Amino acid sequence: MTLLAIISSLISVLNPIGAVPMFISFTANRSAEDIKKIAIKCTIYVTIILIISFLSGNIIIDFFGISINSMKIAGGLIMLISGIAFLNSKNETNRGIDKKIKFEAAEKEDISFTPLAMPLLAGPGSMSYLISLNIGSLSTTEIVVTLSAILIVCVFILIVLLSSRYFNKLIGNSGMVALSRIMGFFVMCIGVQLIYVGIKNFFPSI
Repeated sequence: MTLLAIISSLISVLNPIGAVPMFISFTANRSAEDIKKIAIKCTIYVTIILIISFLSGNIIIDFFGISINSMKIAGGLIMLISGIAFLNSKNETNRGIDKKIKFEAAEKEDISFTPLAMPLLAGPGSMSYLISLNIGSLSTTEIVVTLSAILIVCVFILIVLLSSRYFNKLIGNSGMVALSRIMGFFVMCIGVQLIYVGIKNFFPSI
């Protein structure tokens, strides 16, 4: 895959714009300096999670004895379900955030890893997508391209989080929901493509 294709896919799956309302909610009582530190730490954690997910592709396949095509189909199903959730979403529950997690976040000193980095941003969809990219034999160029895409996307996430309050005022909650649903549509498309490739490889005659 090209650099641009991976970047667009990751942005769709991670959907940082859709995470803005929850980020604002979780940091409502924090100072501007604290919000900046939380955004930076959250982005670092997301970067680490995504890189580990990508590099662990073959290790997971070998350890569990899973076929490449099974992983693609399973990852595609996860992304398809996530995309449907985004399309139907009006709140944070479809991002793995429930009332209990919100209450814990309000009590926690450091919320940058949980619930912000995981599961709000780096969830099963993005992790399974990256794992599916590193199954089999990749060239050095392909590995560098994917890692570069991850870093570029994480820089974008940092910019979105740091400007979250301005961004929220600019397009409002209805705009956030609309953008989240658009991202959900693309996540569904990526999921369907992964499922199609996996099934096609299982049954070459299709």
